[in-house]
Amino acid sequence: MSADGMTGARADAIELLTEQHREVEQLWRMLEVGRSTETGQKIVEALSRHDAIETQLLYPELREAGGEEGKELSAHSLDEHKQVRELLTRVDGKDFGDDAVFATMRECVEAVMHHVQEEESTIFPLLRSVCDEPRLMDLGTRMAEMHRMAPTHPHPHTPDSKVGATVAGAVSAVVDRARDAMREASDRG
Repeated sequence: MSADGMTGARADAIELLTEQHREVEQLWRMLEVGRSTETGQKIVEALSRHDAIETQLLYPELREAGGEEGKELSAHSLDEHKQVRELLTRVDGKDFGDDAVFATMRECVEAVMHHVQEEESTIFPLLRSVCDEPRLMDLGTRMAEMHRMAPTHPHPHTPDSKVGATVAGAVSAVVDRARDAMREASDRG
């Protein structure tokens, strides 16, 4: 998988997000077997990036194009995202070999899998019915671009509005990259 969350092929928004869902599921299976802190952090990063993409691009699109149903689904999904961000904050940077940390990650992944099921069975079909393929391709392109620049750690106080989430995401991404660089330098030194 490439850094943008895709195998290199251009994908529409739904295909891109679905592939990211499968990536997290695969990482979770690996974590269950090995309890590797490196794998746990990969899940934290993947979910943090995915959260930013959905908060800044998917849910605003759903609110705009999906009518009343889209607005309701968007609000419900954003509430679920807040719960996941809070759980991720509790495990970010921790030892995933620790039973309590692993239990919190399990709770987080279970919440994510519930959310994924709702997205894939309800939200994605609605979005596909109200957006034509060029619009979904454009959204997918913007998501892939954003994925490269998205925050790599959870930020539980991210606003739900598109503008608020975009501003907070941009600032958070810069802070996260500095934090990641400092952690890598510390690990090497």
